[in-house]
Amino acid sequence: PKLFQKVAEAAMQREREFSNSQHVANLLWSYATMGITDKQLFLSFMPTAAKLIDSYTNQGLANIAWAYAVADVDAPTLFNAHFINKRVEKKDGFEIERFRQLYQWHLWQTKEKSNPGLSIELQERCYNVFISEESTVSKLQDDVVAHYCTSVLIQKKRCSWAAAIA
Repeated sequence: PKLFQKVAEAAMQREREFSNSQHVANLLWSYATMGITDKQLFLSFMPTAAKLIDSYTNQGLANIAWAYAVADVDAPTLFNAHFINKRVEKKDGFEIERFRQLYQWHLWQTKEKSNPGLSIELQERCYNVFISEESTVSKLQDDVVAHYCTSVLIQKKRCSWAAAIA
């Protein structure tokens, strides 16, 4: 994490020098993938990511959307009508995994942020791909389950202890 913190600081200082959309998408995607959701990093790259919107590949569009959803950073200047139109224009070129990322972004936009998401046609296509395979458990899901189980066990021990002394 210290290395990622130093890289984030350096990237934010040089954010205006990023002119390649793939570099921006890769940077933000890597932080989200590692579970490092440095909100300042994501906020500082929002204008650059928006400025480069026309140059993203399908993978770049999906990665950027997914990364912001994972980081839970609202980016209305990035995820606007132009962004959604780019997705619709490129919908036939997305790989399977990108449809899954787009659907996760769509859920985040519509459920968490009350923003418009994907068009109905693209939403349905993404949803069908999203449910077509058995899901895998993420590190976050593992952490939540472990925390829950630990909390429940502690609570049960407290209850057992309280009953024993009563």
